[in-house]
Amino acid sequence: MNEGKTFSVDTRGTAAPAQVHDVPASRRETRSLCVPDPGRSCFGCCPPIRPAHYDPLDWVSSLKREFREHRELFAQSPLLPKPIVGFSCWALGYLDADGLQIGCLLHPARHAGQDLRHLTGYMEKCARERCLQARHFDRLSFWTQSYWLGLTEGLGSFYYSSPKANPLFHLLLWGPAVLEKLAALGRMHSLHVTELVHQYPFLIHETWNPRGHRFLMETILEKSREAVLPDNHHLEETAKKLHEAIGGELVRLQEALSRPPRLYVHRAGLSDAFADYLRGVYGIMKANSEGLCRIRERACTWVQRLTSS
Repeated sequence: MNEGKTFSVDTRGTAAPAQVHDVPASRRETRSLCVPDPGRSCFGCCPPIRPAHYDPLDWVSSLKREFREHRELFAQSPLLPKPIVGFSCWALGYLDADGLQIGCLLHPARHAGQDLRHLTGYMEKCARERCLQARHFDRLSFWTQSYWLGLTEGLGSFYYSSPKANPLFHLLLWGPAVLEKLAALGRMHSLHVTELVHQYPFLIHETWNPRGHRFLMETILEKSREAVLPDNHHLEETAKKLHEAIGGELVRLQEALSRPPRLYVHRAGLSDAFADYLRGVYGIMKANSEGLCRIRERACTWVQRLTSS
């Protein structure tokens, strides 16, 4: 785990998080990461063909011009298909006259449920695209969704859609278990989300790979009550010790893990977090599932021992 950079997060906010009862009943059930409120939206999955590591924030000037043109042309001839290239889709444009929301002009939400995205030639891909962060976000409670969205206050659609400018894209990879636990801590102590991130900088520090390391944090936080969660230093040190213990066990059981039947780790009956840990940190794609289950059980025992010491 090498030292790295941190995202820039303003820690000056001191306002207590909004309570669920402050939200109108009609809006309590769910929120969408794609369109969190009427003032912005995420278009990070568009267009359906785009270069690797594409970030719309690198092309703001040209995209703003395109989005205005696409909205105007769509109003004139909405069902006239055109070619799609790597940086542009003729159906991606401003969804409102003020240019606050950006998204698909063919989406069924704009046409009384009628899906017109087949006109792009990429209907299956457009309907399927949903980033891992959005899937994690859907699994959060409404209050927790609202709490973490506090990190994006003031971000317009271009900044909100940018992986490098929106810290929420990084944090959401820690998964629902970690984020629910920490949001509950923030609520208990009336901490603004930026204050919570300031207290737990592992969330944004590049030393940690959230998708790969979330198994460590999940396992530790599961053994901690909200009122007595370990401080950031203790949490990180415990995670490092657990990581070392699992690594030693993987080496010790290397031969056993290579015996058949070997399954892909995401099909071995393990948690998604543990499967991501094995793949992302150790590069283990297939192994003996019984051996992996034993290691996971021992990991829980080690955490109990580490957190009680």
